[in-house]
Amino acid sequence: MNHLSGRKIGILGGSFDPVHNGHLAIARAAYTDFDLDEVWFIPAGHSPNKNESGMTLPEYRAEMVALAIKPYPYFKMSTVEIEAEETSYTYLTLTKLKNRYPDTIFYFIMGADSLDYFEEWKHPEIICEKAVVLVAVRDHWNMEDVKKKIHAIEQLFHAKIYPLSCDRFDAASRNIRQMIKKGEDTGQLLPYAVSQFIKEHHLYENEK
Repeated sequence: MNHLSGRKIGILGGSFDPVHNGHLAIARAAYTDFDLDEVWFIPAGHSPNKNESGMTLPEYRAEMVALAIKPYPYFKMSTVEIEAEETSYTYLTLTKLKNRYPDTIFYFIMGADSLDYFEEWKHPEIICEKAVVLVAVRDHWNMEDVKKKIHAIEQLFHAKIYPLSCDRFDAASRNIRQMIKKGEDTGQLLPYAVSQFIKEHHLYENEK
């Protein structure tokens, strides 16, 4: 592959409600291990998998991402999904990005837990056509099991999928929201600027 023909851009999507250190660790691992030019964080607009009434306003979630990635010149944020009126399906986002930047090689970063139901996503074949897929594998996962699943999906969708090793990060955004509601310390889990933003805007204090 001629790397001069196009930039290599990682794509990390999510509701980022809130963005946390685990997201940054995955993005850094992808950037380093696959020699990417940049990683783009894409906060979800209308998420297909989440009840939106419980989601924090998109402009707040985008602001938290902007604060979290500020120290990293190779991380960027795209509001392509927030600006879209339709549901934020990955295949649509990747199609838009590939149309805008046809010479760019996109690397879509997903969690190993999502791999188990990847066939049920909307148009997984289009995702695999538009991007190389990187699967973030935590250190407590069985790599052999993940590789078997990767092989099966590669056969199914003519995909290029690679495992991405990440350090263990035990807190999900959902747990962090609960911790904030209870007044527990989340300092180790969140970038400092994100913690401050959450306090200033009293986010998650009445989490269900």
